[in-house]
Amino acid sequence: MAEAAKKETNIVTMKDVIFMYSSVSRPIEQLNTDNKPPISAPTSPTFGLEFHSYEIKLLLTEERFKGLKKQFKAAKNIPHAKEHEKADLLAKYDFLNEADLADDMVLIKFSQSCLVGKADKSGVRRESYPITQIGVKGKVQDIHGATIDQETSVGHGSKGHFQFKPVEGANGLYLYPHLICITELIEYVGGVEEDLDSLGLEDLAETDVSAVGKEIAEKQDADAAEAPAADILPMKDPVF
Repeated sequence: MAEAAKKETNIVTMKDVIFMYSSVSRPIEQLNTDNKPPISAPTSPTFGLEFHSYEIKLLLTEERFKGLKKQFKAAKNIPHAKEHEKADLLAKYDFLNEADLADDMVLIKFSQSCLVGKADKSGVRRESYPITQIGVKGKVQDIHGATIDQETSVGHGSKGHFQFKPVEGANGLYLYPHLICITELIEYVGGVEEDLDSLGLEDLAETDVSAVGKEIAEKQDADAAEAPAADILPMKDPVF
């Protein structure tokens, strides 16, 4: 019997982005403007996750957004991106630095539904994977030694790298958030001052974001091998 070809995992990396909002593990309720009925049965233990998503909002320069739009022009979240001028952003958000902004910026949201696929015979749908969150140093710290893990509250204006997974399904092309790697954390809530000398920064190698993202994606693909999955777009693993 011929050995099945290994499925290639395609992940897109966007380096040095500004995170305007991050919810990697906490479900966010989404508007059901079309009044669609829930797919899960009311008796499902995860029924409360219907119409909830994990989501990331990024602030990109207009130039970078145009490159993204050119390659993924059919993606469902592209048309909902919002344009902003630098002056307006600086007036509205005091956590932003003028040096990090171009004259024209674009805010774009990437989201992943908490429940995916059809319900089984018991009316239960499969839960999706939360967005993985790591640090740029040893996967556990930002460049200043702040601890980064899955539960870290990432404040508006934090910087880092972002990965998404393009998936072509029955309803079109979606760009699903996959991983965020924090390089400079702005804490959402205040905390005690860290003793940076005790954190061993010199012992922590810089995280290879692409390698980590592929490793996570391959594990998730293997875990979901028995469940129906949409075809992944045939592409390399670009870095924007």
